[in-house]
Amino acid sequence: MSPVRFSLGGVFSLLLMMSTLAHAQGPAQVACVGDSITFGDGIFWRARHSYPAVLEQLSNGRLKVRNFGVNGTTALPRTGRAWEHTQAAQDALASNPDWVIIMLGINDLAFPEQADRYPGALRALVQRFQNLPGKPNVFLCTLTPIAPADRQVAVNRTIQQVMNPAIRAVAQETGAGVIDISAAFPNRPELLPDGLHPSPEGAKIIAQTVWVALEAALPKPQIQAAPIPGPVAISIRNEAQAARQRAERWLADRTLPDNLPDPQTAWAERELRSPEDVADWLPLLDGPLTGDDDVYERCAALAVALARIGHERVFLAPDRPVIWREALLHQLVIHQRMDAQGGGYWNPTAADPNTPAATRATWCALQALTTAIGP
Repeated sequence: MSPVRFSLGGVFSLLLMMSTLAHAQGPAQVACVGDSITFGDGIFWRARHSYPAVLEQLSNGRLKVRNFGVNGTTALPRTGRAWEHTQAAQDALASNPDWVIIMLGINDLAFPEQADRYPGALRALVQRFQNLPGKPNVFLCTLTPIAPADRQVAVNRTIQQVMNPAIRAVAQETGAGVIDISAAFPNRPELLPDGLHPSPEGAKIIAQTVWVALEAALPKPQIQAAPIPGPVAISIRNEAQAARQRAERWLADRTLPDNLPDPQTAWAERELRSPEDVADWLPLLDGPLTGDDDVYERCAALAVALARIGHERVFLAPDRPVIWREALLHQLVIHQRMDAQGGGYWNPTAADPNTPAATRATWCALQALTTAIGP
């Protein structure tokens, strides 16, 4: 069973052929480099629940993630099990990645006599990827802890005081990014059932942390002009219906906060005759839906207003007409996030979905989605 995800590249191509809105853009190619923690050792159905697999699911089709983790490997080259000497290394370098996520170092702890060589080995690996013709962006991950914490104090101190600072220093020297897995990963026994390898829940924490970093760096697909208004394309309607079902499933397990806004009454005291009456709100059809707790409430209100006005085509600029329903559906679909259980939610300001703000945002986005889908 393959991971649940959108195939947005195919959707965009079909929409363009039907004189609609979306800009065709395939998923970014991601290479996850690492040891058994990346590989997903010990995780049942690792093809579904290892952190690279969950990362692809969280991306809603914006990432194509390949797992190049190899059990027992090191960043150090002279250990007899260096990652760079594996077939996975050759495959990763040949995969033409756009993004590379490197998490290596746990097994290097077994070679304390070579500790001073670890930064140089990591630097050389980063530069091998950076020197590829495609010039991929590289992220280095800090390391997960070892459990139980009370019996692994010395090792965890080495991770925190030696390995992680070395990782950050190499990132600074090479211009790579840093994803602080160590700060996000609690040292709880149930997350590390064998003391070293994450459980499915632990892998999900890693994937969510990586996705937050990548999502902030990925370019947002752009809406383009659609010169001829028409019915909402079947393909984007189907994508939106799937997003609605995921959101309904996600909300079913949560308690809705009090005083939810009613988008139907947002314009009760204002007469609406043309899209110009809501011109200040039209950038929601094109701009990023992040950084504002009320952005999805405004999306829901905008959908109600435009449905009431009755014009299918609106102008984002004098020379940029779009079909508002498809533009809004496109925005909502690409900004929906997914949890590891296949639920879908929206959260404009925080990585943690388990907050009242995320529940409110998801409820409002669901209202916008339903209105934009239409009858």
